[in-house]
Amino acid sequence: MENAPRQGTLHLSGPSCTHFIIQLPRERCVINRDNSFDLIRHLAALAVLVSHHYVLSGQQEPMLQGYNSLGAIAVLAFFAISGFLITQSFLNTRSFYHYMEKRIARIFPALIGCAFVMVYLCGPAFSTNGLGYAFSLESLTDFLKVSAFGRADIGDITSTFIFKDSFNGSLWSLKIEFGCYVLLALALLVLRRAAVPLIIALAFCITTYLCSTSAHPMAPKLLVYSTVGIVFFVGSSLYFYRAAFSSVKAKLLIGVLSAALVLVSLNTPLVMVFASIGVSLLVLSLGTLCKDRIIKSRFDISYGMYLYAFPVQQLMINTTALSFYASMLATVAVVIVLASLSWLFIEKPALNYVHRRSRHQESAATMA
Repeated sequence: MENAPRQGTLHLSGPSCTHFIIQLPRERCVINRDNSFDLIRHLAALAVLVSHHYVLSGQQEPMLQGYNSLGAIAVLAFFAISGFLITQSFLNTRSFYHYMEKRIARIFPALIGCAFVMVYLCGPAFSTNGLGYAFSLESLTDFLKVSAFGRADIGDITSTFIFKDSFNGSLWSLKIEFGCYVLLALALLVLRRAAVPLIIALAFCITTYLCSTSAHPMAPKLLVYSTVGIVFFVGSSLYFYRAAFSSVKAKLLIGVLSAALVLVSLNTPLVMVFASIGVSLLVLSLGTLCKDRIIKSRFDISYGMYLYAFPVQQLMINTTALSFYASMLATVAVVIVLASLSWLFIEKPALNYVHRRSRHQESAATMA
């Protein structure tokens, strides 16, 4: 059973502006940390790296035939966990403003840091114009574009690469994830019920099916967006119904049924809908069933791994003489170092600052 809801205050503007206050119910039931979400996120980041290494080397990605690539499925795992945990975050944050503050702190500082490394460190070292690129208007435009979810197609670097389309092709998912954060929050502001994410997930299911059967030129792109939307909002819905699968038997049953749903739907017209639902349920059932004894919330370099893997792979594959597997292993080593630096010096300080600020403001509001 959920704890009785408490009343919270929603501030719709920044701290220096006039505040519009809306009273919202606020719950305090937080998921136990005895799960394996951190471990799954790190494994998913590694799976994306492995999958992309094939593409960037001019080879075929590992595929679950009749459904999707290893990398795409790993991205869905990220979105499933995100939908589940972000819903918890929203329901336990005292205002929309503070919720968005935490989401911005999680996404943008590390992204801006990665954009700086790509443009102002990799640019002079590997671009055709060398130092001239670093001091050009083009580099500033690229830096701002990447920092604001734009395409990382730095042609000065990738013009001679096997995969020329982008220097960092992983960043496409960030704007969608941030959009899901905003959509979830706005929807729950209107109606704070479990039916809300379910309805949104259903809308994405319908969109996914229509896109998968459409010949419209925009259909493939919309299909990608709607598929991750399914997974995110199924994860959100599952958070509301978490009490229904609190037992080990229930989690095992959901895991088995979701795996069966994926397999049965392969090579059918509804595979993108049902397999995506199955992946979301499978990831979340495994995540809540198994206990992580390795990471245990001590660190989280999965986001940094996701950010840096693609550009490091591009450079390893195209500027060294390393073999396929040697370049993959070298990439993993370099990415772990970069992701660790990002976590220690950018992500963790940014998150700690926001949490300290939020606690301070909450204490001040309580004393007022």
